[in-house]
Amino acid sequence: MYSAILIPHIFFSILLILVAFFVVIRSLLGVLSQLRFSKLLDLSVPIFAVVLLYLELILGLILYAIHINNLENLINQENANTYFSARFWAVEHAILMIFAIIFGHLGLVYAKNLELEKQKFQKNLLYFGLCFLLIIFSIGMNMLRNG
Repeated sequence: MYSAILIPHIFFSILLILVAFFVVIRSLLGVLSQLRFSKLLDLSVPIFAVVLLYLELILGLILYAIHINNLENLINQENANTYFSARFWAVEHAILMIFAIIFGHLGLVYAKNLELEKQKFQKNLLYFGLCFLLIIFSIGMNMLRNG
């Protein structure tokens, strides 16, 4: 059951990284040049990114619920490394991803509600850039710990 949820979680994470990277690059181009704000590329793609963020949240909560039941078995001296790896997923990864969701949602709200195109691009760049960095940082932390 755990693997059946983990695989889509990883797949959607990779897709989310690609979509967030696209939003960041498109927003950077919009800030640096006279690019026009497109409803399809600059509003629909961030909406898709936020949908992916919430889908990842749901999958992550399911994985957390499955994994937390096994956590009591890990708390002993022989399983110390496994316990610290589990703590990473339970605490650090969860907190970083909650902030990524908040930043992604803020970027979407600002992009929908601001009037000037340059401001929309700036807010998308700021908030989706932070979202992208948090996701990359969290995955990088995992690779360093378990690599």
